[in-house]
Amino acid sequence: MTSLCLSVSLCLCLCLSLSLCVIQRAALSLLEFYYRDFPLHNPALLSASKHRAAKHLAGLKVYTVDVNPAGPAGGSGGSQVGGQPRAMISAAARRRDATHNELYYEEADHDRRVRKRRARLVVAVEEAFMHVRRMQQEEQKASPGDVMDVREAALAIFPSMARALQKYLRTTRRQHCHSMDSIQRHLAFCLTHNMSPKAFLEAYLSPGPTLQYGRERWMAGQWTLVSEAAVTSGLKEDTVFSLRCLDFSLAVTVKSIPYIEMTEEYVDPKSHKFTLSLQSETSV
Repeated sequence: MTSLCLSVSLCLCLCLSLSLCVIQRAALSLLEFYYRDFPLHNPALLSASKHRAAKHLAGLKVYTVDVNPAGPAGGSGGSQVGGQPRAMISAAARRRDATHNELYYEEADHDRRVRKRRARLVVAVEEAFMHVRRMQQEEQKASPGDVMDVREAALAIFPSMARALQKYLRTTRRQHCHSMDSIQRHLAFCLTHNMSPKAFLEAYLSPGPTLQYGRERWMAGQWTLVSEAAVTSGLKEDTVFSLRCLDFSLAVTVKSIPYIEMTEEYVDPKSHKFTLSLQSETSV
C-alpha cells in the first residue's frame, strides 16, 4: 500500500498522510480531516486593518505634472511649479514606504490588547466559578426547595463575565463564532460536570476545529471538487486539485512519501567479547 502526502493550503499548510486511492475518495477523506482537525475558517482575520487601509488611501493623491517647463514668461517660474508636484510625490512615496512600520506597531499593539483582555477574562471567570462554589456550600445548608438549578446558576453568574468575554472575542475577531446561547449552554455544561475555569475558557482562548462549533458557523455547507485530471483516476505525484465552497477553497498538492528500505543484521553476542589483562607492578 502506497502512502501519499497531501499538502493543503488554507492560510496554513498541513500535510496529511493518505493511502493510494482515487481523487474522489481523497477529497472525501480530506473534508473529514478538515472538519475534525482544521481551525474554523475566520474571514475577519484575512482582512487588512481598516485604520491602516484608510490611512493608506488618504495618502494617495493625484497631481498634474504636465506643466510647461518654460513658464508663462519663459523664465524659471515653470520649473518651480513643476518641481512642487514632484516633491509632493516623493513625500507620498516615503510615507508609503513607512507602511511596514505602521504594520509592526499595529500588530504589537494588537498583541498587547489581546493579552490584556485575556487576563481580564481569566480573572472574571475564576471569580465567577468561585462564586458558584460558595453558592454550592450555602445550598448544602439550605432546604431542598431553595436549591438552584444548574441552568439558573449559569444565568446568574454569566453577566459577571459576559463583558470581559465579549471584549476578548471582539479583539480576537471571533465574536461571530459564539452566540450568547451557546456560551450559556457551555457554561451550564461545565458547572454540571464540575469543570475548572480553565476547562471553560479552553473553547474561547484559542480557535478550535470546525466540529466544535454549530453548523450555522461552519461557513461551508456545499463543496465543489475541481480537478484537471479525471476525478476517477488514481492519485499520482504532483497531482493538484481543489475543493471550493462559497467563500474559500482548499488547494491540495499530492506528494509521495519516499520509499524506505530497512534491513536486519544479526550480531553474534560472542563476537564482541574481550578480555582485559592487567600487569601487576612490583614495588621499588
